[in-house]
Parts: sequence; structure tokens; C-alpha cells
Amino acid sequence: MRLSNNMIKLFSRWIAVLLVSIMAISAMASPSNPQKNVDYQILKVPQPADTGDKIEVIEFFGYFCPHCYAFDTALTNWARKHKKDVVFKRVTVKFSESMALHQKMFYTLSAMDVLTNEFHHKIFDAIQIQRIPLRTDEQIFGFIENNGIDRKKFTEMYNSFYVQMLCNKAVEMQSTYEIEGVPMIVIDGKYLTSPAIVSSGNNMDLSEGEMHVQTLKVMDTLVQQSLKEKSRIPKTKTSKTK
Repeated sequence: MRLSNNMIKLFSRWIAVLLVSIMAISAMASPSNPQKNVDYQILKVPQPADTGDKIEVIEFFGYFCPHCYAFDTALTNWARKHKKDVVFKRVTVKFSESMALHQKMFYTLSAMDVLTNEFHHKIFDAIQIQRIPLRTDEQIFGFIENNGIDRKKFTEMYNSFYVQMLCNKAVEMQSTYEIEGVPMIVIDGKYLTSPAIVSSGNNMDLSEGEMHVQTLKVMDTLVQQSLKEKSRIPKTKTSKTK
């Protein structure tokens, strides 16, 4: 059966419309063009960031979380790559009292200025891979001592008012930023994203590694967007006294 010229033209137009629609949908779903409520969410009440001209990026995480562990290396490398424009921070969550000791361990090591990225990942390894029980104070003290940190100094800081204050602040931030799952990334006190948000928002059936790649691309775009927004805010001029 031969098609008439009109039918051929109609079919060609239909194909063209279909291709344009597919391209438009692909563009909308692209991590380089993230969409609100698809690739990221916006905090109901944006929070101030005290990072000057740089963009604050906070990771809410927990050592108990296998997805946080899986994301850690890629996220650490991303933060190192973007240190010119980004101030990267970590906040440990406490969804239940069983998570309180890990939170205290994290903030004690932070307060002692010994929590390098390498040691941070080593704690993840101990809990997620080696299954070392860190569920009591003594188990944590033993682990710390075995890794070359002075037990007495650690214990004193661990039981200090200062560390308790840091833990209380973390719990407060968890509530303020409306964190209900981890890992969760907050950019410039305004944008929330995560591998779970990006994957579910785009109905993607991806491996965990692929989810991380897509999430980092979304973060790239949101950081650049935040830098543009910040550049439009007029800077306060200080008057010189004679």
C-alpha cells in the first residue's frame, strides 16, 4: 500500500513532534537542569549561612546508615574539588537514643581536631564492613585508643559540656532543616537534595553509584545557582572614620 503525500507529511510532523517532546522531557529530567520537587526541594524556612562569599553545603548523615557510607567517598572527593567555592560541613543525626553515642564520638573527634576524612571513613568501615560494635562508651573508647588517639584526652572531651552542646546543636539543626532521612544534602541553607530524591523524583532505576553521579551533578548546578544568587545581593559598605 502506497501512502499519499498528505499522509507522509502528517506522519513526518507526528514524528517531529514526538522527537521534540522526548527531547523536552529529557532536558527537564537532566541533572544539569534540576527541577524543583523532582531533583531537589526547598526548605520552608531558609536558614542563614555564615560562609561569606562561599556556599555552605551540609551533609546530614549517620554512621549507622549504609547509604551514607556508600556515598561518602564520592561526596568527599566532590567537596575537595569544590573547596574554592564551597564550605563543606557534616552533621550527624539522632533519630533515636541508640544513635546518641555515635553522635558524641563524631563531635568529640571534631572538637579535638583529629577527625580527618580518612578517619571519618575508617569509622564507617568499622561499623559497616568490619561490624565492630560501637554501642557503648567503653567500646568507643577502646576503638579510639586502638587507632592511636589518647584515651584520657578523648574521654575528657567526650564527657564535656562543650561536646554535649555540639550534640544539642546538631539535634536542633536536624529539626530546623526538616531532616527525615539520610544522607541529605543542604545547599546554602535553602536547597535539599539526595540520591533518594533525585532517583525517585525522576523515576530512575539506577544503581547506587549512578545515583551518586546524578546527585553530584544536581549539586553542581545548585551551587552555581547559589553563587549567582549571592552575587546579586548588594554588599554592605563600611564607612571609614577619619
